[in-house]
Amino acid sequence: MNIQQRVERYTKRGFQQADAEILVLLEECASGLFSAFPDRFVLFGGATLVLFYDSPRLSRDLDLLAKAEDLPPVSDITKVIEASIQPLGEIFGLGKLEFQSGSGKEDFIKIWVKSNDRRLFSVDLTRIGGTVLKSEEVRKEIADSDQKIVVTPSADALLFQKCETFLERRIIKSRDAFDINVLLARGAKLGENLKAHLDDFIQMHEIDSELIRKRIDRIDVKLCTAELRPVLPEKLFKELSEEDFKTLRSSLETVFTDWL
Repeated sequence: MNIQQRVERYTKRGFQQADAEILVLLEECASGLFSAFPDRFVLFGGATLVLFYDSPRLSRDLDLLAKAEDLPPVSDITKVIEASIQPLGEIFGLGKLEFQSGSGKEDFIKIWVKSNDRRLFSVDLTRIGGTVLKSEEVRKEIADSDQKIVVTPSADALLFQKCETFLERRIIKSRDAFDINVLLARGAKLGENLKAHLDDFIQMHEIDSELIRKRIDRIDVKLCTAELRPVLPEKLFKELSEEDFKTLRSSLETVFTDWL
């Protein structure tokens, strides 16, 4: 698959040309990091849904969960990112790419990729947030190439992570509800094992049915409009808006039905 075909895969799904090009940069970045640091990371978060589960929600964060005790040096990570995506950056007319890092935390590294002082996307590496069960790890090909392999949680494990995140966030995000809806539509489900883990999480955090209901009800027109309009194709956003985002709330009710 050539570069133009890779970009067109995203424009055909409703992404703008510039956003589609950034998603291809994300692909190459992920591929380069997994090649340079084998068995060190698991790719998770919204970008995983865009790259591998046809999510229409734009994500400009490449989230990597470390499997090892320590994170590689920032300088080493930056060199790999630059080598992986600079040739594509030139093809896309972005010129010499810039890299800005900083977090101040041992367990978290954020590296911004920039062009002419404009932020294109970030690479977030963390040891925070637990682990992914080995049995729930899957290998995914970038751009249908068996030479570009990354490791991600299974769709079911991603659903589990999103459920935890939706319940745990101090500030509720409609994107979590949207991602849960996408995963359910792709056939993800909480099997008995993951459901038991989620139940443990809910019990440990003393989350009752009333709190879950309140959080679901917060996925309203005001919140969804503010957060989803900038990151969804116009047609899809309009469809969701016309039904007051009921589909997203229904997906939340489905996934949390045992606790409501």
